[in-house]
Amino acid sequence: MSPALQPLPVFILVATVWLAFPSVESFGGGDSDQPMVMRGMYRYMADAALFTDCRSGRSFPVALEGDNRALEQAYLMVRKNPGEALLVTLEGRIVQRMPMEGPRPVPTLLPEKFLGISPEEKCERKTR
Repeated sequence: MSPALQPLPVFILVATVWLAFPSVESFGGGDSDQPMVMRGMYRYMADAALFTDCRSGRSFPVALEGDNRALEQAYLMVRKNPGEALLVTLEGRIVQRMPMEGPRPVPTLLPEKFLGISPEEKCERKTR
């Protein structure tokens, strides 16, 4: 097989796909048009969910729309303790939504497609 046609190792493919999507860090305050593949720590407690993006460290409330039901159900089936943070992967967008309390919209995660949950993993810490 010629060098140009050899398959890429899996880790290169994953990195390529991961880098092809915009990051939460690029969120400028308006709704994001394109869904992003996101990994982060998800917690659910008292009818409210919070997602903390692994790459940026930013936290967002989670909208009760899109594929939220699948995300919430997977979390409730896997978690060991109420409010425990678990690593999830999803396709989502950052949109403006009204908070439960407060006078104006806030950046909120809209989970469009739940991809998976990894209860034994945590976000990797950035090294700089």
